Amino acid sequence: MNYLKKHIESLFIECTSLDANLLVLESFVSSRGQQLQENFSIPNYELMGMITTYRDLSQLEGEANLYDTKVGYSLTTDNLPTEVTRLLSYIACLTTTQVFEVFESFLKNILSELVAQNPNLSQVLKLPNTYTTFQDVRNEISYIQGAGNKGFIKALRKVSPFFKQHESNNIWNKNMSHWFDLIAHIRNLVVHSRLVTNPQFERYIKEAHRKALFDQHFTISDSGTVKKIGLTPYQAHAITHYIFEYAHLIYKGLSIDFGIELDFDFKSVSI
Repeated sequence: MNYLKKHIESLFIECTSLDANLLVLESFVSSRGQQLQENFSIPNYELMGMITTYRDLSQLEGEANLYDTKVGYSLTTDNLPTEVTRLLSYIACLTTTQVFEVFESFLKNILSELVAQNPNLSQVLKLPNTYTTFQDVRNEISYIQGAGNKGFIKALRKVSPFFKQHESNNIWNKNMSHWFDLIAHIRNLVVHSRLVTNPQFERYIKEAHRKALFDQHFTISDSGTVKKIGLTPYQAHAITHYIFEYAHLIYKGLSIDFGIELDFDFKSVSI
């Protein structure tokens, strides 16, 4: 029995669920947007609007305590196409970020399982201690994680010649570690900068190999005041499937190099 299999199965199941969520939302938002465009031909007709308010928490006495922030949102027949595109891009970016988080857990889990089953790897990977249980290893393996999970990828190269060979020599003719590093940078922009780019990131993607990878999936929209990452649902689906293929390469490489019987009969579940 392949003791690594449960970890890639878990990734397939969770990421498929996230991908399905995006598929459903894309279908409904696009369909509803098309219906509204066809049924409301009045220029600048408000389809949905909202205002935001706040209460003064320090106002302990009575009287009215609900104030207008003067900030609101309006969806109209004029901005509907732009807003549908923006909303779907926003959802796609969030989905990709969540998929990245699942893959990060996969890396941690599969390496922890490998070390637990082969305790001598603790010294090879320079872990602080030698452990024999999965949970003990997992509690400590962040020691080698590194920024953007680069330490985990480095560890995989160290223990799996098969992975190292095919990380760049693959059917896509693509260096998957470079691609994964780009997704890690995008994830940081989504989580910490609300999609807004910065000069450091723009310099990062100027290198030819990174620019080609970036242009394959992403765009940058410029509103005049800020520049934001853009991603279509179709591109997000493609990223998820690249993650599947990268995870499978890791699973296959470790299985081959550690003499574990390969088992590709993965679990079938309903999402």
